[in-house]
Amino acid sequence: MNTKNTDNPEKKVIKTTRQKVTRIEWNETLSPKDIEHLEHLVDAIQSLWLEEFIEYIKSPWKLLWPNFVAGIARGFWALVWATAVIAIVTWTLSTMIDIPLIGKKLEPYVVKVQWEFNKYIEQTNYKTHFENIEKTLVDIKGILNTTNRENILPSSSNQ
Repeated sequence: MNTKNTDNPEKKVIKTTRQKVTRIEWNETLSPKDIEHLEHLVDAIQSLWLEEFIEYIKSPWKLLWPNFVAGIARGFWALVWATAVIAIVTWTLSTMIDIPLIGKKLEPYVVKVQWEFNKYIEQTNYKTHFENIEKTLVDIKGILNTTNRENILPSSSNQ
């Protein structure tokens, strides 16, 4: 039967470091100041959150989810700032049209945009179509009224 050691590698590192410090203390080859320095070093390693960092790297979901949320947030703010920049540029260009030297250079572009916009409006003008539909609906309503009267009148005269 294959048994896995359930201790985390970072806990093993800390445990073995503590054991080495203890062995060094028993050996008494180091001064108490050096031993204290080693203990502070072990405490510093523990304070680095090495255990949590290794767990974070081991689990793909712990890596994917924060990065996904961060990507959504970055994309949202990029969209907001791009919209703001485009609005500012558009507003600046619209104010420059009134400036004598720059306005003359931008005028052909403004005329072209207005011409394209008017062309689009004329192409999508459905006024005649709506008038034809309205006329057809009025005709249908008249036909329905006359057929209803014909059906009602004979039945009322028979009674």
